[in-house]
Amino acid sequence: MSKRVPKNNAMQKNGMPKNGTNKSVGKRMYEYRYIYLLGIPGIVILILFNYLPMKGLLMAFENYNPHLGIMGSEWVGLKHFQTLFHDAKFYLMLRNTLVISGLSLLTFPAPIILALLMNEVRSLTYKKFVQTAVYLPHFLSWTIIVSLTFFLLSSEQGLVNKIAVELGNEPTSYLFSKVWIYPIIVIQSVWKGIGWGSIVYLAAIAGIDQGLFEAARIDGATKLQQITRITIPCILPTVVVMLILKMGTIISVDFEQVFLMNNALVKSKLEVFEIYIYNNSIATGSTQYSYSTAIGMFKSLVNTSLVILTNWITTRKGFEGVM
Repeated sequence: MSKRVPKNNAMQKNGMPKNGTNKSVGKRMYEYRYIYLLGIPGIVILILFNYLPMKGLLMAFENYNPHLGIMGSEWVGLKHFQTLFHDAKFYLMLRNTLVISGLSLLTFPAPIILALLMNEVRSLTYKKFVQTAVYLPHFLSWTIIVSLTFFLLSSEQGLVNKIAVELGNEPTSYLFSKVWIYPIIVIQSVWKGIGWGSIVYLAAIAGIDQGLFEAARIDGATKLQQITRITIPCILPTVVVMLILKMGTIISVDFEQVFLMNNALVKSKLEVFEIYIYNNSIATGSTQYSYSTAIGMFKSLVNTSLVILTNWITTRKGFEGVM
């Protein structure tokens, strides 16, 4: 004879447990008041430096005049966006930006691979040395990195060409070649960011339950099997989040890098939105504030759309997105 299961005393008439989920917003805020107090400085900074400046986006729909201010300038609607889309360089800039960003996206797995390799290093001294070596480029300015690139690849003084000449080959103008300029930029970006980008994945790997690896070793799993069947699946949620955030910069490139690598022979390959804004505003002393704002707003809208789209796709695939 089966016993009657007593009703859970924690359940209410409406079927909700008495675990605080049915408390009013005011009561929950009072209960966690100290946590909210800790968050106030961050909220204030977010409002002051992220939300209040957004009123400047109105400049994209105006003929902005500094003397009249944002609210007093002439309203022109979508005029600046129409000017941008009809600009002869628009599709060239869009193509170059997408190519550079697309090539950078192909290198997205590089920090993941580096993190997996560093996690397998058992010598603490050697591991610290490798981490220092790969983290250091992140703290170097693009001016230094481009100078090192010139030192290596210059057709007259470059170390690579000097070695090539010693071997009986002709020197190559890498820095002035439309074929080589994109690979050089991608290599620079990878070298500068791979170490810093691996920190997130190393932290994710460190959070994996070590009991899983012990059980795998007992079952006779090799190192490669442990990586492919334990490590990668466990850090996959982190990889998905980082990919979504990466998509938010797909139509943006590093201005300083492209600006320093630019020259007359590769200009057509490096004509991107950031360079276009610089050449048509700061470099010429122009006051096209509204037009420059419209270009920046266009980029932001595209990046935001890509983040939302990527987040939607990942959530449909069963992963937890960022929204």
